[in-house]
Amino acid sequence: MAIQNATESTTAVVSELKKQSSDGTNIIKEYKDIFSKEKTSGSDLKNDRVTDDHAALALLQTLIEEEKQSVAKEDKKIKWDFPSSPHAHFGKTIDDTYNAFLSWAKVKQDKSKVNVSKAFRRLESYADWMHDTGTDLTEPALTPASIKRALDVWAFNSSIDSEGRLVWWCDIGRVNIPQVKKDFKPEDHLRAFVWYTHALMYNESAQKNGMVFIQNVAKLGMVDSFTLLPAKLATKLDRLTIGVLPIKMQCMYMFESPTWVNIFMKIVGVFMSKKMKERIVFLKSWNETETDKIGGLDAIPKSFGKVNGTLDGSVIEKLYFGES
Repeated sequence: MAIQNATESTTAVVSELKKQSSDGTNIIKEYKDIFSKEKTSGSDLKNDRVTDDHAALALLQTLIEEEKQSVAKEDKKIKWDFPSSPHAHFGKTIDDTYNAFLSWAKVKQDKSKVNVSKAFRRLESYADWMHDTGTDLTEPALTPASIKRALDVWAFNSSIDSEGRLVWWCDIGRVNIPQVKKDFKPEDHLRAFVWYTHALMYNESAQKNGMVFIQNVAKLGMVDSFTLLPAKLATKLDRLTIGVLPIKMQCMYMFESPTWVNIFMKIVGVFMSKKMKERIVFLKSWNETETDKIGGLDAIPKSFGKVNGTLDGSVIEKLYFGES
């Protein structure tokens, strides 16, 4: 196809990015901002307040209260009440949410210590992001039943790997693209993604051991990819997963990545931290050498990609929907 041939050049990719910014979203500028803020909220700073694990929650609560008191306008304070947070629909409290951020901010060299200032910075990003959703996440309430139909179309899967990490599987080859575009409003996908990523965030294995993301891009064309979701929504969701939620993403593996994706990653890669770039691994084929990098067939869910994975069941789906 002509479009596939055209995407072989950086110029063509940049041109398409500009074309897909027609809704007012400057895609390159958005990713520059996303990765810049990820570096800021995800870094340890000189004067950060670090404390023992058992004292971290109380200190974080104090920092939140101090911030609320420093804000004069009531409409600016409300974000710290987290009115859009779906924690109650997961059987959690707001303190459980705080603890997810504190777990993410544990000092790498000494897990008994927590960088509470770092947790607060990421939590503030979360408060802002959730507040900006308005009533999209609350009307109706963000319950499992309310998002299941939209969630199912994405065919996500989840598992625990041999290192105790939560693995999020996404197979674009199983996504009904026309259905994504025609049968749902952007708000439906926003709600489904927010619900699912909170399910990941509250997972004990993810908090303790981190996460891995594995995607079969299925050679999806550039136009199809950039029109799968509106640019404004797509970048908003990437902001959530990259620089807002307290998710310790340790590695991201990508199968069947077309050339345009590699070019796009190089374009936005100039804004990424070295650590983040090192976490992205492109797997060139479905052979045993490549699949062994993600644990082999026993670790791959059935019907994922082009191999005969044997893993049955899904951690998130089983927990919240009773599915095996």
